[in-house]
Amino acid sequence: MEYIYYRVYLAYQRKGDAAILLSPLYMAIVYALIFSPIAMFIIELLKDPQSSNSIYVLAIYMLLVLLYAFRKYLFKTDIKLLSKKFARKKINRSIPDWCFFTILPLCFIWWIITYSMIVDFIVKPLGLRGAIYNWL
Repeated sequence: MEYIYYRVYLAYQRKGDAAILLSPLYMAIVYALIFSPIAMFIIELLKDPQSSNSIYVLAIYMLLVLLYAFRKYLFKTDIKLLSKKFARKKINRSIPDWCFFTILPLCFIWWIITYSMIVDFIVKPLGLRGAIYNWL
């Protein structure tokens, strides 16, 4: 993940964009999409008949992911250290920058397939939709 951040940072910097802000946002979206099936499963468990609490759980999830990404990449990751670590890698010359921006569509596909499998194979057969809401 650090290497992805490093390459996305460099791509934004070469383009003249605000790399210091956009790179952590990009990583937050990647994290959010990778781990969203877990959040969506929790939403399925907490679903009430009006589905009014789903937006709150999703908002809390997104806020936590944003805080994690900004804390990790904006405040703790030094781009100079990453540059020393990854600058001499052969992979830098073999993979173009645009390939790192295909990660988001792949993460969307991952999210859709995983969420639909969780709903079809776990939530519906076991009758878990709203289980925690009904238990409380």
